[in-house]
Amino acid sequence: MTPQTWYKGRTSLDLRREADWAWIGLRSGDGLNRLHSDLLVALDRLFIELRWSGIRRVALSGAAWMTGRGHHFSAGADLPEVGTLDPVSAEPFSRRGQRVMAHLLWPGWRSLTVISGVAMGGGCDLALHGQERWAVRADPNTGKGGLRLAHPAAKHGILTGFGGTVRLPEILGHEGADRLFRHFETWDEGTALGAGAIHRVVAPGEVEAEVKAWLRGTAISST
Repeated sequence: MTPQTWYKGRTSLDLRREADWAWIGLRSGDGLNRLHSDLLVALDRLFIELRWSGIRRVALSGAAWMTGRGHHFSAGADLPEVGTLDPVSAEPFSRRGQRVMAHLLWPGWRSLTVISGVAMGGGCDLALHGQERWAVRADPNTGKGGLRLAHPAAKHGILTGFGGTVRLPEILGHEGADRLFRHFETWDEGTALGAGAIHRVVAPGEVEAEVKAWLRGTAISST
C-alpha cells in the first residue's frame, strides 16, 4: 500500500492505513519535521478521526521509513514560531501539543513511535509519548543515521509545554529525566535503551517490515 498525503504543510503527514491500524509519517522539505502549530492541529484531527474509525494500533515515524530508509524523527517545535509567543499565545500553543501527546497515550489503542536521527525538544516529547518506542540503529556500514535524543529547551531559556516534564519522569524516573532536562545529555540508541527510554533497537533495513508486523500484531520484540 502506497502512503497517501493526509495533510500538506511545512511539515506534512503521510498515512498508510488498513481496517484496524494506521501508520503516520512526518515529512518536510529539510527532513527535520518541525512541529508547527498547523501540524499539531492536523495531528489532533487525524488522531481523532482514527480513534472514531476503530483503529487499534497506530505507529508514528519519519515518513521515509514507510517505504524504505528514513532519517530524522523531529527536531521539535519550530523555534521562530516559539520566539513569537507571549503569555497569552503560549497557552493554546502548548495545549495543542499536549492534545497530540495525550492521543498517543489513549488506552483504547496501542501506539508505537519509531525514533531515528534527531529527536529533540518537542520531538523528544513526541517520541517518548509512544506506548511502545523503538529506535533505529545507525547504518552498520557508514555509522551514520543513529539516534540523537535530547531535550535542550532549558539551555535556550524555553519552558517546555508539551508534557515532557511529566512523561519523562514516568518512564525514566527522576534521575533519567534530569539527565535530559537538566544535564542536556544527548543519547544514542544504546544509551536510550539502557535508560529505558526505548524498548528495542531496529536495523535500518528492517524498519518497514518490523513496523508492519507490529501493526498486524505479529512482531517479536528483540534488540
